[in-house]
This record gives sequence, structure tokens and C-alpha cells, in this order.
Amino acid sequence: MKLHAFPATILRAIEAYDPSQIARYVLDLAKLFNKYDGSVRILPDDPGKPDRLALVQSVQIVLKEGLRLLGIHAQDEM
Repeated sequence: MKLHAFPATILRAIEAYDPSQIARYVLDLAKLFNKYDGSVRILPDDPGKPDRLALVQSVQIVLKEGLRLLGIHAQDEM
């Protein structure tokens, strides 16, 4: 649901001239994903693996785009 809110967050930030809304969204998404990553393991023989990997990739794309909109370059790896 948080990923789905990204376009609306961008529109609100544009309309209000308030980039902090994007910053808060990115931070909240990162916190939610960190909690998810700590509780869900993606194993090679996991039947839900494709769905979970798609979720991980979606979060990565949205975080990178959110940071890009804020003028912050996201690292590809840590």
C-alpha cells in the first residue's frame, strides 16, 4: 500500500511546494522495508520467491526515484 501512495505523494509535494513530503515518504518506506526485510527471508526454494523479489525491486525503484527527486544520488550497493 505504501508503494501505491508514491504518485499521490509526489503530486501533493508539487502542489504544496513542499519537498519534505517526499523525504518523509522515502524515510517511511525505508523503515517499512527494513522491518519487512528483517522478518521475511527469501530462500531459493521458496514458492513466494518471485513475488517477494518483485516487491524488493519495486521498493528499490521507488526509493531511488524519491531520492532522485530530492537531488540525492542513491548508491547501487552498500
